[in-house]
Amino acid sequence: MRKLERTPARAAAGALLAGALLAISPLAAQDAPAPFDPGYGDRFLQTASPLANDKGLLQAIFTHRFNQPVNEAGGNNLGGLDSGANIGIGLSYVPVDRLEVEAYRASVGGDYELAARYTFLKPTAQLPLALGLRGGMDWLTKFDIEDKVGGFAQGLVAYTFGGRVTLAAAPTYVSNTPMFKDVFNVPLMVQLKLGKGLFATGEYVFRNKDLDGSVGQWSFALEKGLWHHRFSVWIGNSAASTVDQIMGGDYGGGVTESNIRLGFNIIRQFEIAPAP
Repeated sequence: MRKLERTPARAAAGALLAGALLAISPLAAQDAPAPFDPGYGDRFLQTASPLANDKGLLQAIFTHRFNQPVNEAGGNNLGGLDSGANIGIGLSYVPVDRLEVEAYRASVGGDYELAARYTFLKPTAQLPLALGLRGGMDWLTKFDIEDKVGGFAQGLVAYTFGGRVTLAAAPTYVSNTPMFKDVFNVPLMVQLKLGKGLFATGEYVFRNKDLDGSVGQWSFALEKGLWHHRFSVWIGNSAASTVDQIMGGDYGGGVTESNIRLGFNIIRQFEIAPAP
């Protein structure tokens, strides 16, 4: 095989090529697309999203749903704001990438929810599709029922159109609710990005056909997100906030059209740095 001679011209060309590569490499790094943020975080309003938070994030959530319906409260009770509430307090943590563990407790029924969620597919600008799986248990400590513990499993899927509109679904099976066994339902979610960190979010859960007089559950919120903070002003016809009470549609004995209540969500995240 003929050996190529290293002439001065060839050496100069090689130096120019190497210099050009070094010159454009910082520009290439600057032009790399930022990670895609669909806007919904690890949950919508009551229902989990397919996405776990970033690794190392500890999240605290406070949910508040006033018990008195707006139509029953009148002006003296300020739309139900003077009434008691179903209050939920929860913590979640992401020990490894894509895996989130959660603990949540709702005041109604003393309902403890323990869950884990794994994100199989994260959305990107090229494919804004997210897929996840969540499973766990609910423990109804205050209900006067024989079986106080039940398990659940949720398939989680979300797709974002044009970076602004997200449609999502969460097919869910629950083994035990306050009034029913073996319940299956499919919560649907939609989120619209209104501006930087500002979202309009809605959820809908179909009625439980085995519960006479119940209707579909709907909720809507305006949400504002800042760095590691999220605040939502909520309105809906069911104050349920745990998977078992939502899926059964039996919160308060059954959801009706007149159960319109006010509420809010507060979310705060903390970065837990590894020990030095």
